[in-house]
Amino acid sequence: MKIDDFDQMRNRMHRLMGEFFKDLKPLGYQPEQSFHPPMDIYETEDSLAVVMEIAGLKSSDIHVLFEKDLLSISGTRTEYSPSPKTRLHQMEIDYGYFERTLRIPFPLKTDGIKANYREGFLFVTIPKMKESVTRTVEVKLL
Repeated sequence: MKIDDFDQMRNRMHRLMGEFFKDLKPLGYQPEQSFHPPMDIYETEDSLAVVMEIAGLKSSDIHVLFEKDLLSISGTRTEYSPSPKTRLHQMEIDYGYFERTLRIPFPLKTDGIKANYREGFLFVTIPKMKESVTRTVEVKLL
């Protein structure tokens, strides 16, 4: 089996499994992609914060989408080389398309989402919804 055939088969399996388990994706679900940029996810008292290390992109190359309970971050990092390569000795920097999708297990305010990209890091902050206050009501029987 050729490498291209194996990659196509693997991609089909990922899509098939993704469709089958689409409603069961956990926090930090990773769909098929060219590379896997590292990220930190943490919660503060007021918000959910995501920090992703994606150096070498322009802010226009990064897409942040929040829909229902899914936060998706995607983009494309194009190869940068200041001079033509005559002989490759080592290649560790990943290029191409990436996408990270997170299932958020609690309600967030979508209108308050903020994203900022600086020094190779994307910072996404989404405020939490204020929890409803529980009240006890005394019922008087007549």
